[in-house]
Amino acid sequence: MRQMALLALVLLSGCVSVQRATRVAPGGVTIQGTPGTPVEHVHVSNFGYYLFNCIPIFCGNTAADRRGNTIWFSDEVTLAKTQAIMVDEARSRNSQMADIQPQVKSTCFFGPIPYVGTTFGILWFKEVQMSAVLVRPSTAATARKGAK
Repeated sequence: MRQMALLALVLLSGCVSVQRATRVAPGGVTIQGTPGTPVEHVHVSNFGYYLFNCIPIFCGNTAADRRGNTIWFSDEVTLAKTQAIMVDEARSRNSQMADIQPQVKSTCFFGPIPYVGTTFGILWFKEVQMSAVLVRPSTAATARKGAK
């Protein structure tokens, strides 16, 4: 009974997460020659399960009003959709992004032939992660930009 409840919880849990770390190094940083102040470090992750590495079973919902929920039979584990979440995070804090680090990976969980599962795999786990440091431009740089 416990195993079934745990399985149901895993299948119905959200797969999109946004984590923030507000402790950043003191001092300014430079974005394309503009000094600024680091605001926070943001990490966005989404994962899901796929048949044959192309047919979505379930994954995290990336829609702004549904983040954290599970969506079935929709391909939401893409770099573009993860980037959109990161851009929303930066815009909501009136910041720019620096030190962007994307990661995309797929892992075969079940294949009919041992040790050849990555070629003829049936069940796959896909994950996309992206992290960035959000930086607020200095007021002097913002004033110069507005004067142009």
